[in-house]
Amino acid sequence: MASGVESPEQVLDDSIDYPSIVVDSVDLATVVGPDGRFRYVCSAWAQPFGWEPSTLIGVSEEDLVHPDDVPSLRTSRVDRPSGESVSMSYRFRGADGSYRWVEATSRVVIAQGLELTVSTVHDITERQLQIAALEHRATTDPLTGVANRTVLMDRINQGLRRLNRTSGLLAVLYLDLDRFKVINDSLGHRIGDMVLLKLAERLTHHLRPADTLARLGGDEFVIVTEGVADEAAAVRLANRIVEFGRQPFRVGDEDYECTVSVGIACTLDSRRSAEELLSEADMALYRAKDQGRDRAESFDEELRTNAVGRLAVERMLRRALDEERIVVEYQPIIDLRSGRPVSAEALVRIQDPEHGLLLPAAFLEVAEESGLLIAIDERVLRDAVQQAAAWRTRLAHTDFAGVAINVTARHLADAGFHQAVLDQLNKYGLPHDRLQIEVTERVLMEASNSAITGLRNLRDIGVQIGLDDFGTGYSSLAYLRQFPLDFVKIDKSFVDDLEREPTERAIVGAIIVLSHALGLIVVAEGVETRGQRQILVDLGCDRAQGYLFAHSGAPWAVDQLVLAAGEPVGRPSARK
Repeated sequence: MASGVESPEQVLDDSIDYPSIVVDSVDLATVVGPDGRFRYVCSAWAQPFGWEPSTLIGVSEEDLVHPDDVPSLRTSRVDRPSGESVSMSYRFRGADGSYRWVEATSRVVIAQGLELTVSTVHDITERQLQIAALEHRATTDPLTGVANRTVLMDRINQGLRRLNRTSGLLAVLYLDLDRFKVINDSLGHRIGDMVLLKLAERLTHHLRPADTLARLGGDEFVIVTEGVADEAAAVRLANRIVEFGRQPFRVGDEDYECTVSVGIACTLDSRRSAEELLSEADMALYRAKDQGRDRAESFDEELRTNAVGRLAVERMLRRALDEERIVVEYQPIIDLRSGRPVSAEALVRIQDPEHGLLLPAAFLEVAEESGLLIAIDERVLRDAVQQAAAWRTRLAHTDFAGVAINVTARHLADAGFHQAVLDQLNKYGLPHDRLQIEVTERVLMEASNSAITGLRNLRDIGVQIGLDDFGTGYSSLAYLRQFPLDFVKIDKSFVDDLEREPTERAIVGAIIVLSHALGLIVVAEGVETRGQRQILVDLGCDRAQGYLFAHSGAPWAVDQLVLAAGEPVGRPSARK
């Protein structure tokens, strides 16, 4: 019994039969007097809480209820009519000092002129733990233990509401790890997850208790901080994050280097929305990436103007998709030995009522960011396969042997890409070797293992795979060896200076020799002069495309060019 309490004789009235007042003897039961002290505790209390019932007689009930729950307990027992039952949950302390959750249904009875509170109590600890676990999963990132998107958006909205009555800015910092995908793909997701855990720990260590850290998925994190003195203070915080991101992440006995880029958005306007702030921080992050990574950038009026323009482009894209204004033009690819067209590249355009025919430079970036690029790519795939099937019939007596399409990283990553290609080939009855798929080095760099497997599977059934814009990246030679390729396209930037720069000629010659050694066909892009063509022929290049031969245009223009080339001297092999 707690020290300083009255003895049982002082708190009990022998004329009252306390057990008879308790109706349900199966449940845990108590009787509390008007002084708030226990007058009766049933024997069942010994099992879950470890108390001998007699030791609780005379002890204040509030002394054993968790301090945070005492106010609610008092409120539930104020001005309650006799006989009315009230239920509440609270934490009750056991003999070992730990707390367990109970649900008590209490009513007031009058006995011998005394107002007694009779409670029937259930141990609901396991239920509460399950509820807490569900709430934790609903609000917490399962990998890192930080807040998830749901909590993040709520915290931003709370911070916006508090702007009217607090000083300082509300700042949102959107960050991710630079080239994190390389770690995941080369070392596995276990190492990648450990790096993310280390990053979350570092971020938590550098933030104030009132700040919110959330993970949106992948390697994307967001920090919400209130009461920031000015934008410069937010930039200083972001720069500190960039700085400690440069320190290697220790996982086991190995160090892994992976820098951090940060986008910053600040506001004093409580009328803003959480979605707007997060979008602005995301755009600032994109600029940090574009300007070299490993840095912090703030959202400003330039980005705001760009955002307005991007929104207009996105609306235009949605209308173009709805109104079937996606146009596919075709540029012939010429065999340099025979001079005859052997295939054509499908190039997407948009027919805009206001601005005419739009090239990809006007909409491709927005299409990728908005998620509309897959829908556009699907239209191009459908048109190209259908057109290739038509050419197969009309140009059966010529060397013309198919069509090439460009595949973006987002489309390649789509789980349905491989099947979508097969569906279109089967729908139009096009032999698999009549379709060529071109991917850039950047696409391969960003492609997941499953996406690369999809490419391999397509190549296994005859679809030709090529590396576009070869020579513009840092690891192109490695890609020639690692990935399933049939041809490479030399980027236009090398072809432009062939007639003026011996160095460019040497580089192109080396690319051709290496590609041929690996059994790959070589296609030169952007050929515009006869001199360039002759040099490519002398260097042994197989094929070329460019304005010297034909601009991109409607399918009938390809028909005319093929037919004008005359009878074939032999169809080139699809693969070397």
